[in-house]
Amino acid sequence: MSYVLYRICTIKIDERWVCIMYYNRTLTDDFAQLLMAGGQLRWWYDFVKSRVDLDFLIGKNNKAEFISIYRGLTRIMTIKPTRNAGIVNIDAAPSYKEIAQEFFGVKSVSSITKEPIELIINHLMANGIKDRYYGNKKEGYYQNELSRKYGICSSDDSDFVIIDKEAVIGYENESEKKQLFSSLQDGYKELQRKISNLDSDKYGKDLDKRAIGNELDFLALNKNGDVLLIEYKHGSNTSGIYLSPLQIGLYYDNFSLLPKKVLQDGITRMFEQKQRIGLINEKWKKPELSGRIIPVLIISNPNIKSSACTKFYEILEFCKKSKGSDFLRNLKTYSYTTDGGLVPWGNT
Repeated sequence: MSYVLYRICTIKIDERWVCIMYYNRTLTDDFAQLLMAGGQLRWWYDFVKSRVDLDFLIGKNNKAEFISIYRGLTRIMTIKPTRNAGIVNIDAAPSYKEIAQEFFGVKSVSSITKEPIELIINHLMANGIKDRYYGNKKEGYYQNELSRKYGICSSDDSDFVIIDKEAVIGYENESEKKQLFSSLQDGYKELQRKISNLDSDKYGKDLDKRAIGNELDFLALNKNGDVLLIEYKHGSNTSGIYLSPLQIGLYYDNFSLLPKKVLQDGITRMFEQKQRIGLINEKWKKPELSGRIIPVLIISNPNIKSSACTKFYEILEFCKKSKGSDFLRNLKTYSYTTDGGLVPWGNT
């Protein structure tokens, strides 16, 4: 099975030329067809859509492609194609495979049933500790809800639709990734260190030792043709909220390095494929892409008594002083309400 890489050979950062970035997360046609109308796994699509606690994540990198079922932040199971038509590799976390071992491994598509999914979900629901990524109705619960509302359950008049989840830019190899992404990442870790030195009691100690994510929560497209880079936080995650300008800045810098055509081609392919599958409403009309990239922070259940909002703007101003006044100048922030709506949060 072959994969097409969309290459860039003329990106300059820190006086060095780096190359081999791509953004191509679409599935090959034969594999995607499994979920489409008339496909062997179309029943799987209907099953997931009928349950408010489940959603799909589809994607590809330069090594493999996959279709995964998630419950909140918990990956229930994943299938990957093999070299043989009609045969897939069904996988899950080791603890989940123990629950229904006979369903996992290299199997025919026709052997896939909903039984292992139901067994795993029942196991999670029976064990509150293991169900913390959905059952506690915090980050995973609302991410799942947001993803479905603007994805598999989107309408023809949705303000935006989700094109990709856990979105990443691809690199041909780890060396290329280290040259570019890790270089950007190190710059933001240095900012974290400076913030700790500024006031460790207020913002936290050893912030430079904290991970700064590799995956953007959601990449979306709005009716104006703008690409939205969406980072999601739950209101209880105070430090995650006020440090989010660093995380969002990293993603914005990374995606902004891609030439517009490369990003737009990848988005167009994903949009068209997801619409054919039904992961985006078939009547949502794709606008002409504007070329604009808008960073977005969405917070569910924000705590009005929390210091998160005040500290968020303090960190944002600190980053602007270090990186320039244009840093995240078009940032949008929203609160995700209990009725599923988005309203402005903070000063934007």
